[in-house]
Amino acid sequence: MAETSRLSGARFSESGAYLGPGTKVSGKLLFEGPTTIEGTIEGEVLVHGDVTIGEQATIKGKISAASALIRGKVAADILADKKIEIQPPGVVIGDLFTQSLVIGEGAILEGHCTMRKEKEGKVLPLLPQDAANRKSDESPS
Repeated sequence: MAETSRLSGARFSESGAYLGPGTKVSGKLLFEGPTTIEGTIEGEVLVHGDVTIGEQATIKGKISAASALIRGKVAADILADKKIEIQPPGVVIGDLFTQSLVIGEGAILEGHCTMRKEKEGKVLPLLPQDAANRKSDESPS
């Protein structure tokens, strides 16, 4: 049986997902938990956790994560719920949407940044069973 990590350059460890240098991916990628990317991606990167874009990485498209640490080359809009940090030799060409932004000396940002305090609360719809329970509670006995 062939090892998937050798073929794709991706592997999973205790610290989360890792996409190694030399790996090239095109399309929409979804990662659960902390993720480190050192390869080349063209498309959309969705991370349910924190993402680190390593020095050897090149991303073109869109990135969405809880927080992002950028040390590579990114030509993408970045949406991070908590924080975006760009450290040298990191280069970002695109718009940023986050609560907190850190740009280290020598790092480059070409784009706009929109900062907001905290994620706005969302009103969630009632589940069908909740609505049924609510109707039975409201009906006269």
